[in-house]
Amino acid sequence: MCIAGGRIDSLTQASLGKIEDSRPGPLKQVGAHEHLFFEGDDRSGLYIVESGWVKLYRTLIDGQRQVVGFANAGSILGLESDDTYVNGCETITAVTVRAIPGGSLKDICQRDALLAEQLLRQVGRQLGAAQAQLAAVGAQSAEQKLASFLLSVADLCDATHGGDFDLPMRRGDMAEFLGLRLETVSRKMTEFQRRGWIEMTSLYHCRIARRHMLQELAEGGECNEAALKTIPQRARTTSSGLAA
Repeated sequence: MCIAGGRIDSLTQASLGKIEDSRPGPLKQVGAHEHLFFEGDDRSGLYIVESGWVKLYRTLIDGQRQVVGFANAGSILGLESDDTYVNGCETITAVTVRAIPGGSLKDICQRDALLAEQLLRQVGRQLGAAQAQLAAVGAQSAEQKLASFLLSVADLCDATHGGDFDLPMRRGDMAEFLGLRLETVSRKMTEFQRRGWIEMTSLYHCRIARRHMLQELAEGGECNEAALKTIPQRARTTSSGLAA
């Protein structure tokens, strides 16, 4: 899945020596549904997400937006180009970001080899994720795409088996990203709940109840109705009262 991943943990005070003197300061609080940058803007620097979620999008030739990725805490934004931002970046939730001015990046990487290594690794992760997304759009079924997506978000949130995680993106954004219709995403989310694979404790909070089923789907398996006959009563009750 083309979800910006890879945590940037080595941004030490020594690395930030020159950034701390810049204005505005390196830490920035941004409310939900606001932009960090727009597609085509001059690239002023990079952003490291400290908390919250953002979505990345591009404008198609007909003027519509296409969601191309999501990112949460630990992700770095703005690596795709040297001169301009090739994607727009809009916050999904309130976020805290750390700004790295473009002119400081070279000096910071020279002072902090570990940070430079992590930046390089994240470029590789994003390239691999983009390639996986291209393969998924043409090869995976709707169920497989959604299962892969939910597992990716859960892993980014460090949700182990049985763990809860935030799913803050709207169904429409999920549909755009997965190359599906909104109605299909909503129907499949309801279906996953009915089968007891996931539980939506609220509209934007999810729990993976049967991770192995989602993993089987994500790896190319098909829905096995024979394995779904016994669904925990609690799962059926929880999912039946929630809108997808």
